[in-house]
Amino acid sequence: MTRDRRASQGRPEPGGDYRAPRRPASVNQGRPPEALAAADSRRDPLRAGKPTPQPHVRPRGSRRQPAPVASLQSISDRPSDLPTPAPAGRRVSRLGFLRSWQFWTISSTIAVIGAGGLAAALLFKLPAIPNCPSTFWPTASASLRIYCAQLAANKQTVDDLLEGIELINTLPKDHPLRPEVDRSIQQWSQDILTLAAETFNRGDLKGAIAIAQRIPANTSAHREVAERIKRWQAVWGEAEGIYQKAEDALLDQDPRLAFNLAVQLLDVGNTYWETVKYQELTDLITASREDGNKLAKIRRLGKRGGLKNLLSAVAMVQEIKPNSPVFPAAQRLLNSLGKDMLALADDEMRRRDLAGALAIIEQIPDTANLQSEIQDFSTLAQARAATWNGSASDIEAAIGQAQRIRRDRPLYGKAQELIADWQVELRDLAVLSRAQQIAELGGIDDLRAAIAEASQIPRRNPRGDDAHTQISRWTRDIQTSEDRPILDQAEQMAIPDDLDSLQSAIAIASRIGRGRALYADAQAQVRVWNRQVQQMQAPLIEPAALGVPGTAVAPAASGRAANSTWSNAATTRVPSEITLVPSQRQAEQSSDQATLIEAYNTANIGTPTMLVSAIQTANQVSASSPWRSEADRLIEFWSQQVLQIAQQTAPNDAATAIALARNIPPRTGAYAQAQLLIEQWQQR
Repeated sequence: MTRDRRASQGRPEPGGDYRAPRRPASVNQGRPPEALAAADSRRDPLRAGKPTPQPHVRPRGSRRQPAPVASLQSISDRPSDLPTPAPAGRRVSRLGFLRSWQFWTISSTIAVIGAGGLAAALLFKLPAIPNCPSTFWPTASASLRIYCAQLAANKQTVDDLLEGIELINTLPKDHPLRPEVDRSIQQWSQDILTLAAETFNRGDLKGAIAIAQRIPANTSAHREVAERIKRWQAVWGEAEGIYQKAEDALLDQDPRLAFNLAVQLLDVGNTYWETVKYQELTDLITASREDGNKLAKIRRLGKRGGLKNLLSAVAMVQEIKPNSPVFPAAQRLLNSLGKDMLALADDEMRRRDLAGALAIIEQIPDTANLQSEIQDFSTLAQARAATWNGSASDIEAAIGQAQRIRRDRPLYGKAQELIADWQVELRDLAVLSRAQQIAELGGIDDLRAAIAEASQIPRRNPRGDDAHTQISRWTRDIQTSEDRPILDQAEQMAIPDDLDSLQSAIAIASRIGRGRALYADAQAQVRVWNRQVQQMQAPLIEPAALGVPGTAVAPAASGRAANSTWSNAATTRVPSEITLVPSQRQAEQSSDQATLIEAYNTANIGTPTMLVSAIQTANQVSASSPWRSEADRLIEFWSQQVLQIAQQTAPNDAATAIALARNIPPRTGAYAQAQLLIEQWQQR
């Protein structure tokens, strides 16, 4: 087939002679014999019976040779129909010319030139190459598809390799050329993966991943894609982490650590990081000494905080030129400083200083790239300031203004947080308004109803503090209304000013518990009446009557007789060495002794409140005092009494029992039992 094709194209076969190109059979089919004869006569004039002038064909590349003058003259003198025989002399001359060396030289030259031209013509007459871009592929043969696919794949680009795969992958599975097609597809897929790896090593991670993901799914190379991408991402993440740590080390003025980290880039497994980024980092280390020192100072100023330090740091950052190796790090630091200034402005807003907040954000430079944050902050600051008046209409207007901040804005989350708080505040305002309307009726039950209404507002809510303040005020009003008659009764009882009336007044006033609105007033009266009682009992209990520290003295339940008995028992034990104590120490002991006497007299009143007060008074005796052991013994005794009273009260009033038991000091024997009982009573 190859030989026929070469012969048909007029090309010499290897080892054979040149064959003239044959005219296709289709050219002569259907032509009449006369036409064929005429065509033959044109090709061969002798066959037609008369000479036919033919145009002179000069071989390509040969030079034009002038015809001999004699021949031209003889042709012009002849008749056009019959040849004229030449004279004998002229024939002899012509034969002589044919034997001359000039004739053969010229003939040889013409032959050589003609053969060269003919060879060149045959050489340049190449077979037609298929035009792949203009091929109609649905009707294209398998060999043409493979040919064009190979041409595309030879360009070794991702798009061309994929185009080649697509061209041949449409062949049926049972096609004879399918094994060759599959081998080509696998090879070209590996070539694509190789190009992806080269892209990764050039520093384009995203591009490498995008290329790898284009590999056809039915290839062996595709099975490597997921693992290869995972490895690339791991390498890239490790390299970025090393680079960031090195930059941080430069900010901390630690170039040695930065260099040690830079060396680690040489082993990450990526050409880009091992060459370009490594060189970039080493240049950064070399050229950033001065600017690195400046960045470290900037960071220290930023950590100190305060507007003055932040502004100084911003000014220093702006001194670093864009061509500095640390300029990117400086820009990141500038952005961080700008955010710190935004935080300061937010603090001013919490202090309700709108002007101060706006003045701060106006000083944030544009190079901090926080224009969007600054714009959103200004919008929210105006809205927040509107709510400071506290009216519902102002809060609703603030909500509308904050809702203008779209989802794609940097402070959208902050805006939504404020909107939620303001919506809660609107609900709390409505609740608090209802509670105030109820409280204006003035009755105790009305005040309790107002407190119940306002208690629906949690303390953490925006209006929680306002609700708590109102509840506290209404609670004081209720307590004052409830306790004023008790205090008035105690004051009336103390009017006779004798021992029994004063003790009765103290007992009545002591019914006003700690934390009540009139507790301070009641305690002030109790202290006055206690001093009066002590003065009345002074002849019976002398300051020295408590005796030697550590003496076992059993307190009486109540009454003057018991006080007298305890006094007489202790007086016999006063040592004579008491006079040898220095005056300052005697003064301290006298003060502790007086405190203990006051506690004892208070406990003698016998009420739970007075027992608790006695414990607290005795506990004021200093730890280094010789009277401390006696004070501890009395505190232990009174604590047991308070616990017994609490146990008796618990079945009817657990809250009061809990309040009493909580006054038992931790270091007493009754404390542990009191805590267990408190837990049980609380569960009720």
